[in-house]
Amino acid sequence: MDKQISNKNRTIRNLGIFVICTLGIPWLGWGLDMLGNINPHDQQKSLGWLFFLIAPLGTSLLLRAFAGDGWKDLGLKPAFKGNGKWYAFALLFHPLLNVLILVIGLGIGLTLIPDLSMSRLTLVGQAVLISAFPNFIKNIFEEFSWRGYLTPKIQSVVDRPLLGHLLTGMIWFGWHLPYYLVLLDPATVRGFTSLNMGLFLLTGLFGLMAAAIVYGEIRIRTNSVWPTVLMHLTGNIFLAAMIGQKFFSSVGVFGEVLASPGWSSMISILLFAATGVWFYRTRMGTAGAAG
Repeated sequence: MDKQISNKNRTIRNLGIFVICTLGIPWLGWGLDMLGNINPHDQQKSLGWLFFLIAPLGTSLLLRAFAGDGWKDLGLKPAFKGNGKWYAFALLFHPLLNVLILVIGLGIGLTLIPDLSMSRLTLVGQAVLISAFPNFIKNIFEEFSWRGYLTPKIQSVVDRPLLGHLLTGMIWFGWHLPYYLVLLDPATVRGFTSLNMGLFLLTGLFGLMAAAIVYGEIRIRTNSVWPTVLMHLTGNIFLAAMIGQKFFSSVGVFGEVLASPGWSSMISILLFAATGVWFYRTRMGTAGAAG
């Protein structure tokens, strides 16, 4: 019992270190950019961008190596056996969700698709292929931080799994704040949203909290991070391609808030949350039956 309490206290301590470093180090990098008169929007030279990308994974690896967290729950093995359906889900969920939301948006008159020609679809497909590899590498860094470290650690110390997922989503969102507020060029932000920053961040918070339930449940069910790497990959590249190629447009602020494809429209949040809660309940029901 004393050992269990000691392990839990160590995990809580290390979680605090992880959160402070993950949320603070990117801002430190941005501050150093300001002091050094470096353009924080320049991804090749900005310390803010560098610290933003490496802080979560770097901190988690150091905690595993030197602070007693160990490597057992890293989720490095692909665990293909018996998890084919979860890999299929990971690859298909975001594209199918985007299509469904586009259809709903078209049906209620809040989304427009000005050009459904083969040439436009080809441009979208090319954009998807071009961005796939760099996004895959980026999402290895991201997912082995959030699902490889934060999800199993929070789940080990929080008695209510859904609360653990929501906490993960909130911290995940907090890491994105410097990305949206100071690292991305304002013109880039305006290129993928017409919302004011306050509303954009609010929808983003709820979007990541809902997504964290789905991603976290897949991580727990498969005991591997790789399905979530692939899921995150498809979630980024298809949406970015559609936005970059101006495949669709939302009708006003209400159209974007309610029925825009992606992570953070109201329809997307509700579908993510419903899917995640269903996964959680069926997992708990299976565990209860097995017990």
